Amino acid sequence: MIAVIAGLMLLFIILMPLPKFQPAFSHSVYAKDGSLLSAVTSSESQWCLPLHTELPKPLVTSILLYEDEYFYWHLGVNPVSIVKATLSNFKNKKIKRGASTIPMQVMRMKNRNASRTWINKIKEIFWATKYSIFNRKKTILKEWANMAPFGGNTIGVTAASLRYFGRNIDQLSWAEYALLAVLPNGPTSANLSVNRNVLKSKRDFLLQKLFLHGHFSKDDLEVFLDEDLPLTLKSVPQMAYHFLQFCKSQSPELFNFSSTINSTTQVKISELLENEGLYLRAEDIHNLAAVVIDISTNELVAYVGNIKDASGKFSYNDLVQAPRSYGSLIKPLLYGYALDQNYFLPSELVADIPTSIGDFRPENFDKKYRGVVPFDEALRQSLNVPAVRILNDIGNPGFYDFIHKTLQVQGLDKGHQHYGLSIILGGGESTLWDLSRIYKGLARNYGSLNYPFDDVQYLVEKQRDNLHKTNFAFSPYAISNLTNTITNLTRPREEKSWEQYVGNQKIAWKTGTSFGHRDAWALGYSGKYMVGVWVGNETGEGRTDLTGITKAAPVLFKIFNNLPENKWFDLPPQINGSQIITVCRESGKLAGPLCKKIEKTRLNKTTYQFKTCNYHEVIFTSTKGLLLHTDCVDDLAVKDTLFKLPEYMEYFYIPAHPEYKVKPQEDPTCQESNNALSIIYPNANLKIFLPKESEVKINQLIAKAYTTNNQSSIFWFLDDQFLKTTPAGENLECLITASVGNHILMITDEKGNKDWVYFEVIDGDD
Repeated sequence: MIAVIAGLMLLFIILMPLPKFQPAFSHSVYAKDGSLLSAVTSSESQWCLPLHTELPKPLVTSILLYEDEYFYWHLGVNPVSIVKATLSNFKNKKIKRGASTIPMQVMRMKNRNASRTWINKIKEIFWATKYSIFNRKKTILKEWANMAPFGGNTIGVTAASLRYFGRNIDQLSWAEYALLAVLPNGPTSANLSVNRNVLKSKRDFLLQKLFLHGHFSKDDLEVFLDEDLPLTLKSVPQMAYHFLQFCKSQSPELFNFSSTINSTTQVKISELLENEGLYLRAEDIHNLAAVVIDISTNELVAYVGNIKDASGKFSYNDLVQAPRSYGSLIKPLLYGYALDQNYFLPSELVADIPTSIGDFRPENFDKKYRGVVPFDEALRQSLNVPAVRILNDIGNPGFYDFIHKTLQVQGLDKGHQHYGLSIILGGGESTLWDLSRIYKGLARNYGSLNYPFDDVQYLVEKQRDNLHKTNFAFSPYAISNLTNTITNLTRPREEKSWEQYVGNQKIAWKTGTSFGHRDAWALGYSGKYMVGVWVGNETGEGRTDLTGITKAAPVLFKIFNNLPENKWFDLPPQINGSQIITVCRESGKLAGPLCKKIEKTRLNKTTYQFKTCNYHEVIFTSTKGLLLHTDCVDDLAVKDTLFKLPEYMEYFYIPAHPEYKVKPQEDPTCQESNNALSIIYPNANLKIFLPKESEVKINQLIAKAYTTNNQSSIFWFLDDQFLKTTPAGENLECLITASVGNHILMITDEKGNKDWVYFEVIDGDD
């Protein structure tokens, strides 16, 4: 009969369902060294941080000695304790003594702390028995440690350790472990100001018991008894709030995140940005964000999403993840793409002249033109007009596919027609987070590391996603030229003497400024780190002096100066290409037959797309140094080769290049030199209004010219595009269809005589 009853009871225990309540956990993020960076209260407004490490042995010892000394010996229920508690409570005619074991306490907490009645106590006994049968002791202890109340809205030992002592649970003393062990026994009276004597008495009682069990010496006991209780609850750290929100958005199923962030660097960069914010606010600039990435490991080192406002109030908007206009930040990608696809050579001259492409009229930041500029120098100076002309030459659809599909730049997903050529000037939006990935990719690419443009790893190995984003890498030839170009940029004023200071290293970097001065960017990399900085107003308000070079770049270099082990790359990429070409040093193009200053360049491959230099011509001068036409050349004439730009480029090029040699003055005694070729209409710098006949049709203008040489054909060009040929002897007129914007009209004859004018077509609103 007894066996049958026991069997039925066992069957009842096995079949009865256990309470399943779990506390709502807080979200938390930890640094690489295990220290807490940030946490937020749970959905129930409690500080309840799940364990992310093993329970320290002294804490386990303290808990069990105070709550359940025979935990490892019973199966959920301690019969001796039940008998003693029953007799004591019967004698006192009220519940005077409890007999709850750790498993019973867990069941009570999972039953939402139901009232302490005999019926509930019996339920807890059965539940605790089943719970202990099907769970390991380690699991039971962990659940208790995650759910135990520690007073107020503090749940679990992890949150309690932080709020009472400001440290992780593996960094406490025996006295502190003892206090944590006694707090759940009376959580409603756990008050550091009202019940200090009660709490200290309980703690000291447990310390005496620990001493008697041989866990430390008499001398240690005296030290532990002298330790005072904390005066107040500590604030939970908030050194990476924005990063925690980002982690939550990416992995909503997780509650604690073990990140790759370096806690020391995170604190240092956060403080640096707060200090910089003091100066920026004086210019009505209120927000600042930064990212630091370890290049070699592809791991996030620091993440500061925003700074406090002028009143010290926390700013919740994460500007690392906010889509913003990126200004000139993808110009290096155009440079690398053009080199990799062999559209241009690294220092090839590119036109920097008034340009209209359809309705798009790009301008340089300084509103000036340079005539021509080397491709790499155009990148260094971040010139807009050459960048647009290059993108137009190589084709916007191909480049868009490269940045959208190959590099997968975040935000640029509306198609190349939506952005047009303005995409290279910040006509789209992306985030500091993703652009930092791209610049980190450039650095890893230069360092010959695999999968350079992969997503940045921000969680430790067990939590990270190892899927590769892209296998793409620039060729050694392209990435070497790109990195060398942006390494030689002129630094901000306070950094101009950087090479004189010990410890300052080379940095490849680029700035960006959005239209309307709403966003200022600076991204750069050394051999160890990639740093990205955004400065501006989260509301989108622009400021006159808000530029990448004046506001973001100084912060960038200050961050680099505060990073440990900062260094340049040990070795540059090895260009193994077997193709060698001869390049004109003056034009940067393939050397032509008239080029004198030449050099050899090694490439991965050659292509028919390279342009041969056509900026040289043979001239003859008299003994007086005057220019002679070929019909006047005699034995005394001096032959020379002159580097000669087209006149419409010379006009802008000469003022900034006094070393440029113009053609000598013509010899008036040579009859051929008296030939005149000039444009009569339009006049130079003329503004022309051409009314539309309809919404789609634009009226044309008739250009006219004059020449004294009726034996030569005349060739007409508009904006460097051939229009027509006027045979010798015919009226020099050309019908031109010109859109609204700036234009250059140029004519030339078979003798090489040229003339050009700059004019502008305006619409009715101009």
